[in-house]
Amino acid sequence: MIKKLLGLLLVAAFGIVLFGCQEDTTTAATTTQSTATTTTTTEARELNLVISGLQQASERVFFTTFVKLFEARYDATVNVTYTTQADLQTKIETEQTSENVVSDVVMVDTANMTPYINGGWMEDITDVLASLDDRTITDMFDSSTKSDGKAYFVPISFDIYITIFNVDALPYIPDTVEVTKDESENIVSVDAITWEEFAEWAINIKTETGSAKSGFPMSTVGSQLMYPMGGLQLAFGSTTYPILNDAGAVAAWNLIADMAAAGAILPEAVLSETNQPTALLESEDLWLSFGHMGPIGTAYSAAPANYVLGPAPTAEDTGKAGSTAGAWTFGIVKGAQNQSVAEDWLEFITEPEVNYLYCSGLGGVISPVMEVVDQLGTSDTDKIMAAGLAVLESGAEVTGLPTYLYTSWGAVKEIYTDLYTDLLTGNELTQAQADAYQVQLEALLVD
Repeated sequence: MIKKLLGLLLVAAFGIVLFGCQEDTTTAATTTQSTATTTTTTEARELNLVISGLQQASERVFFTTFVKLFEARYDATVNVTYTTQADLQTKIETEQTSENVVSDVVMVDTANMTPYINGGWMEDITDVLASLDDRTITDMFDSSTKSDGKAYFVPISFDIYITIFNVDALPYIPDTVEVTKDESENIVSVDAITWEEFAEWAINIKTETGSAKSGFPMSTVGSQLMYPMGGLQLAFGSTTYPILNDAGAVAAWNLIADMAAAGAILPEAVLSETNQPTALLESEDLWLSFGHMGPIGTAYSAAPANYVLGPAPTAEDTGKAGSTAGAWTFGIVKGAQNQSVAEDWLEFITEPEVNYLYCSGLGGVISPVMEVVDQLGTSDTDKIMAAGLAVLESGAEVTGLPTYLYTSWGAVKEIYTDLYTDLLTGNELTQAQADAYQVQLEALLVD
């Protein structure tokens, strides 16, 4: 289904470009004749859309297709601005306090929306969503998107962490890992794996091939390291997140140290080049990965024959898997000058077929629209979406991102990166060292 729908979408977008060129020519001709002819004009429909997600260049190119389709369907012009989470918050707060509202719709993730709702910066969209009776939006993120029973944001995608394995790694897989094989005895999926087995597998590869093929990307620019580490800590028994010194955290960090001591983790110089596993998977520097399902889905969709998918690993002692999770959402800014077009955008992006294409195009992140997830097929991106849903349904320990509790989430990420770098030496983390890192973390708490 996805190929057919995506083809239609691209055809529509291409048609828009052609139509736009024709429209420009017609406008020029009308202008030339304006001294002799009086024309009737209608008020232009416009939407000012401000995006704090979609930071990768490929994501922005992909998103443009949806903008063009919306413009054609709703006879509107969309002005898109990309910015950071921090700058978006400052922008909307300034517009509200100055009573000079320029933005109409904003994209915010669930970890950062509390100031928008508590600040009274967003329109109540409860009735708008209630009018969309052909779709059912998950209530998983209601605690973030709603307040006092009123909706201020609507989720349009969400994610969780899964595993992916290069087929070249399969000869070294521990015998205890639960897998599915085809009629030729080839492994086609990893059904259950523990973190201890994951580490054993990485060490087997190093022992047999002489190469390290595991590790979490750790670029300091837009660092994502603390998210896979969060899943690892939750699996080992941490009861909160972020935390660096409870028993679960220390056990998780020392699994990393043990892998590093065996030479099974890629060098810091390689891991520091990127904040997502996609490029390292595609270059085959990375054979085993636990990561965000979008970037993993991008690599998988590009060459599905090269990989098998798996769930979030469990820890032996707890029997639990762990993952961070969050949703990207859209909301209408209070006092938006283009309220009607803003409501059209919410209707458009949550339409089941459109939302399916959107989530699929981002690598197979999960659609929050139940009419989508209830009808998943067998396409490559459907498999990614299904893998993420399976983690959620497995009883994994899943947490959101409490960014609002800290003065700087970027500084929190830096502490995680510093600790990870220390452990890549192979030296185990002592409780005293963990306590010292925890002091740094707690110093960042909002008073």
